[in-house]
Amino acid sequence: MTEKILAIIQARMGSTRLPGKVMRTLGQFEKPSIGLLISRLAQSKSIDEIILATSNNSENDPLCEYISSLGYAVFRGDEDDVLQRFYQASIAHQGDTIVRITGDSPLIDAQICDQLIEFHRLNNADYSYLSERFCEGVDCEVINIQSLVKANTEAIKPSEREHVTLYVYNHSDKFKCQKLENDSDDSCYRFTVDNIEDAQVVEHIINHFGNEIENVNTLQIKQYLLHHPKVNAINKDIIRNEGLLKSLAAEEASVINQTTK
Repeated sequence: MTEKILAIIQARMGSTRLPGKVMRTLGQFEKPSIGLLISRLAQSKSIDEIILATSNNSENDPLCEYISSLGYAVFRGDEDDVLQRFYQASIAHQGDTIVRITGDSPLIDAQICDQLIEFHRLNNADYSYLSERFCEGVDCEVINIQSLVKANTEAIKPSEREHVTLYVYNHSDKFKCQKLENDSDDSCYRFTVDNIEDAQVVEHIINHFGNEIENVNTLQIKQYLLHHPKVNAINKDIIRNEGLLKSLAAEEASVINQTTK
């Protein structure tokens, strides 16, 4: 039986740092940000199906309508339990290998996704991820369905329910986790869209490449930022994985509060 590789894009309208960011138009590109993401991701040679996984909140209705108009499937589930949402979407669409994509990555690189999928396959891994030497904005992860099912069954911490692969990452004794290293340290480049400064950087990139933006690769984007240091500096003070760090801090504070009562 042929393995089905399913890409699930995690997105919603209720972002606290930049509300509605996935439906935001950036620079000269006329499609919403998530439309650019999908057009770039669809160039993958390995992914069999792309779907959106969002929450049941009514504020996500315009997002769902837009994705459906592009011809892609939508799965709706719990707002906060994103792990369960991913699990249910994966089962509903019969995925064997799941590629996790976040909706704040409009400049996702399909070639890097394919590279990680192949790395995952060659290492017979349960879960594979990119090192932080990759640019922030090409983030993707690969997990097999068996590991996703196990994580959904066993994960208890709120942070591990919110951040889909965190339980697997935290329990490398139970799972074969593999990190794909980058040949160069590109951690100084950030073109994800998590707040207004990020959006400004991506708008500069889009306006520079114009109609070619759906096809430019990460190397070209890096070269642009390298030669335009003022643009690259716009979001330089933003902390990587800020959302995850906030979740962990809130969880730790809650534990301390409970133990001191």
